[in-house]
Amino acid sequence: MPNTDLDKIISYTNSKGREFTYSVWDMLIPVALHGQYHRGQIISRLRAVGIEPVNVDFIHL
Repeated sequence: MPNTDLDKIISYTNSKGREFTYSVWDMLIPVALHGQYHRGQIISRLRAVGIEPVNVDFIHL
């Protein structure tokens, strides 16, 4: 498989001075999943107060 920009290695230091090294691909996965986490929180809170949320998935089955 050919290398892509997603395979590029990024090194950075966080605000606490700790160094990290990840590929762009590895950094994008948590970004995508973080939104899913918050959508789940919102849906749970709506249901807790008796509101049935609408389907927000891109593909409706």
